[in-house]
Amino acid sequence: MQPRLNGISKAMFRQITRNPFLLPAGIDIHPDALRADALRERAWLVVEPKYLARLGRLVEEFGRAKSKGLSSDELAPCAQAAVNGRIATLLVDGDRRVAGRIDGTSGQIEYGDLAHPEIDDLLDDLGELVVKKGGEIVIVPAERMPTRTGIAAIYRF
Repeated sequence: MQPRLNGISKAMFRQITRNPFLLPAGIDIHPDALRADALRERAWLVVEPKYLARLGRLVEEFGRAKSKGLSSDELAPCAQAAVNGRIATLLVDGDRRVAGRIDGTSGQIEYGDLAHPEIDDLLDDLGELVVKKGGEIVIVPAERMPTRTGIAAIYRF
């Protein structure tokens, strides 16, 4: 018998949903039957292979773009590119923090100390700029980052 959620079977849900992010594989247990950490672990088992395959493609794309001058792993050029809406995809090391801020108009970087209330994480600011300009952010574990700087930007042009 199919698991049911609020009277809807998994098969029925798949027929009526318009969620473009729904994966073919799923978790075949009612979410209330698991603790949050167990549900998260099961979800990651479903998502991880897709995430790693996509990340592999993006790392390859970064390498190809670099050979054409259409990528960067340096903060200053990436900040300028983000302000100008040039970044299509930004890979960000999920464990890295760089103290400072980016001027959202000029792209100029000001380094500082995270203890100061007006100073934030440059990588976070860079990500916000990219999203505002229609780009995409992918958070990457440090051991899978294709660069040592904590960022890898793939430019649109």
